[in-house]
Amino acid sequence: MRAAIAVAAVLGGLCWVAAGLVADWVDPLSVAGSVLLAVAVVGAGASLASRSATWLRLVAGVCSLALVASVVLMVRDAVDDPMMFATAGAVAAIAGVVALARRPASAHRGTHAA
Repeated sequence: MRAAIAVAAVLGGLCWVAAGLVADWVDPLSVAGSVLLAVAVVGAGASLASRSATWLRLVAGVCSLALVASVVLMVRDAVDDPMMFATAGAVAAIAGVVALARRPASAHRGTHAA
């Protein structure tokens, strides 16, 4: 699950970066990037809560999405730069790559592992 969240962050971030750089594909890329980044943020927020409390995972995921969306929109209004989404996408892509690189090793090491 953690790898899927990180891949969604990388792909969504790259979509936002491409939408900031290519003028012709802004709408389709920004929508696809927004959906992928929303999936990544909801998944990351849900992973903060205990697996036994499904309702708490749902609340944490939705609230994380609301928090990130409000911060991005506030920065967009303050900066008023068309490259803001490309910068936010680059940050999301880098965070996804770091999450993929830091994946934990397999928990099962065998019966004779020390």
